[in-house]
Amino acid sequence: MVKSLKVKCIVTGKESLFSGEYLKKKIEEYGSIENLQRLYISRDVKTLFKRGYGVNEIRNILNISEEIDMLNDEIIKLLEDKYKGNSLKIPTLNENLSSFTYNKSDPEVESFIKEYIIKS
Repeated sequence: MVKSLKVKCIVTGKESLFSGEYLKKKIEEYGSIENLQRLYISRDVKTLFKRGYGVNEIRNILNISEEIDMLNDEIIKLLEDKYKGNSLKIPTLNENLSSFTYNKSDPEVESFIKEYIIKS
């Protein structure tokens, strides 16, 4: 068994080093070391796939050089079937605000927010 393995993301070309238990987990996830090396995608790419983006869109978003080889259609279809979400989710104003705000407040402030800012 390999103790550590350097694997390149097939979408971005970014290299990741896996070792120990995490390497075992990745090998189990991909089925074999060969599949891990042939089909590995980074966490950033996986997240963008789940949000509904395609390979070309992901490369544009992450500013990936055009020198990285384009994937063949079979691999793209395999990745999209495994990871791609149904559609892009457009967050609401409240979801955007709640991701970086503290949700507890004084009762008076809470009342003001509900009445004047968040008009349901």
